[in-house]
Amino acid sequence: MPRHGLTIRVRPGRPEPARVKSFCLPSIALLLLSGVTPAEGAGADPRIESEEPEMEVVLVTGSQPGPGLWKVSSGDHVLWILGEVSPFTRKVKWQPKEFDQVLRNSQELLLDFSGYWEADKSDMAAYRRAEKLPKGSTLKDVISPALHARMDATAKIFKAPSLEELHAFAATNRLVKSAMQSLDMSGFSARFAAEQMGQKWSIKTTYYWAQEPTVEDRLRTWQHPSNAVCMERLLDAIEDGGDGVKRLANAWAVGDVESLRQLVPAYSFSRDGFRTGACAAAMRGGEQQARDYNLRRTQGWVKEAERVLKDNRRTVAVVLMSEIFAPDGYLAALRARGYEIVEPH
Repeated sequence: MPRHGLTIRVRPGRPEPARVKSFCLPSIALLLLSGVTPAEGAGADPRIESEEPEMEVVLVTGSQPGPGLWKVSSGDHVLWILGEVSPFTRKVKWQPKEFDQVLRNSQELLLDFSGYWEADKSDMAAYRRAEKLPKGSTLKDVISPALHARMDATAKIFKAPSLEELHAFAATNRLVKSAMQSLDMSGFSARFAAEQMGQKWSIKTTYYWAQEPTVEDRLRTWQHPSNAVCMERLLDAIEDGGDGVKRLANAWAVGDVESLRQLVPAYSFSRDGFRTGACAAAMRGGEQQARDYNLRRTQGWVKEAERVLKDNRRTVAVVLMSEIFAPDGYLAALRARGYEIVEPH
């Protein structure tokens, strides 16, 4: 059941992870909410405006290769990195021959689950309570008339159920879900397929998480009215009926890296798209908190990357595509440390 703000992966009885863990277990994905950082994808809106009407974007289907891999080298030790996006077209079957071959010959798979929340039943119950406004209040009372009008019009496009009983953060999440259902898309993509492939080839799998606040603190922060900015950013991305989101999914499916550079910041449903900038600050409780999280997450992942480059001859990692492109992303941090980086052809 995809939504966005943090990803909730439910495994009954498992505590929320606070450090890197190595294990090979099946994923049970219940709820996708994207994590947030302030700098990823920041800057001018890359969407190109044109006076000429555009034809409807048709989703790519069938077997597709996805993008190539970035190669990070330290002597004869190599870290291969795949960038992923969300959402993903349900009618595309990812057939990553290059990725599969590299993974089979690797000693470890490093999956970045920063921003993901492993929730138990108690957490989910708390979320359900937190998403609803106090009795007597409606969404129309807590967001601007202009924003409400945009939200209402877009909700009709995607046949979303009534959002009036919800806080802005929850209404945003439900609108994401409705948009993906309407567009026949899924919130999950390559890292989950990679996880299954790692199990198939008995590859050691390391899951990386940046430390998150408590469930109670996150829910309290999300209820703040400032989170309405996230709805604004989502509407920017989908009120065209989803053409931009479809272009993003198509670009990933066929491996069009240059298009992905432009499309990810504007249309991604993960933490590198509409959840950046002011939305990131709102969801983290302030600009400084968002910057601190971004720094902590990047430093932690780079530490893991340097470990695998030292310990293994071959390692594969899956990260958000923005971490490959961003001037302050994971790849930029490795480049600054002197590692040789080769982009896919």
